[in-house]
Amino acid sequence: MKQTKQTPMPTIKEEKPQADRVKECITILKKLTDEVGIDPTNPSIVVLKRRMGQYWRDGKTQEDTLPLFGYDRMILYKLPKWSHQDVELTLRVSSIRHPPLPPDLEAELEERRNNAMRSGPSPPSQLESPEK
Repeated sequence: MKQTKQTPMPTIKEEKPQADRVKECITILKKLTDEVGIDPTNPSIVVLKRRMGQYWRDGKTQEDTLPLFGYDRMILYKLPKWSHQDVELTLRVSSIRHPPLPPDLEAELEERRNNAMRSGPSPPSQLESPEK
């Protein structure tokens, strides 16, 4: 009896469903904010959320590095198109003191500066005791 060698079936590339893309990204964002303690309003996190939102809608692979504003860290992330790959995010210590900012992060920071200038000085805190 002759035995035939079976070759494994090739992996069929299926696009990751939108529900899976959303679920994986939300899990990553919750870890960043709840477990790592990064403020969800951090400009880099806001930009990352926008990029993830685009990924949720179009499902196209995104892989990039983003400076984590206010920290000496870089966000390295991969948002894959294929269902057999997981969303990945890594925080790495940055060896560059002031890394160049991507245009969308520069725009977010500029918008915050403009909003701060328009709103004027902050009102006194209610916790401050009145001067006598």
